Amino acid sequence: MNNMTIAGFFGLPLLLVGHHAFALPTPSSLNINAIVKAVMDDQYGSQYDTKHACWTFAHTTEQRDATTYCMRPSAPEVIDSTKGKQLYFYAANAYDIRDDGHYAYSQNDPGLMGAFKIQLDAKGGWTYLALDNAMDFGTAGYCGCNKASFVKLSNQGDYGWLFVSGGIWQGTVVADYSIVMAHKTGFADISKIPQTKAAMQDVRYEVTIASDYPGSGLFPLDVVKIKGSTRLEAFQVSFDSKKFAYLLPSGR
Repeated sequence: MNNMTIAGFFGLPLLLVGHHAFALPTPSSLNINAIVKAVMDDQYGSQYDTKHACWTFAHTTEQRDATTYCMRPSAPEVIDSTKGKQLYFYAANAYDIRDDGHYAYSQNDPGLMGAFKIQLDAKGGWTYLALDNAMDFGTAGYCGCNKASFVKLSNQGDYGWLFVSGGIWQGTVVADYSIVMAHKTGFADISKIPQTKAAMQDVRYEVTIASDYPGSGLFPLDVVKIKGSTRLEAFQVSFDSKKFAYLLPSGR
């Protein structure tokens, strides 16, 4: 995760927060699109690729490969919390660029996701609550996160994104569910539930959030195990707070 830097936009006034300055939209309203742009400029720099409508960003992957991505923001989500309005959005690298070799990826290159949780104030100011601008998912430059669903994760106001990432190796599909949520000042993938295992190519798992759960803590997951067109079993997976993850029960 990169350190936060100072960024302004559209010549608007700046809000000082600690040692960082953030641009404000007009005081009369929250200009969500302007805030999204300011965050993208702050986290990915000012190298906006106008032709492909994304931010060019150089990133060193977990494999220590220097890779160039072009990041696009998702649709923003604004929620009402006990601490006021909060803005969530993610950024996913473009994987549909075919006319620029800078954005060509090998099978081993992951896709890239950024995630942002931002506190809004009534005058249009904003501050980061949690962020991670470079999380690796998937293969061949495709993170799967561009299809992420914004989901409520608890009755205490936890939110995040649910999506599937993975790849194909020598004809074998391996895919996993990811649930990316804010954790402390960053973000974490808290799901270890597979969609398709390497050893069971004819079996898949379907996952949904049990959002009608009345208790405290993170909602359980409703999981259905399917072989071909046959539903084998359905069960719930509770969040393991010690391992900070949803884990598939042994034998399933």
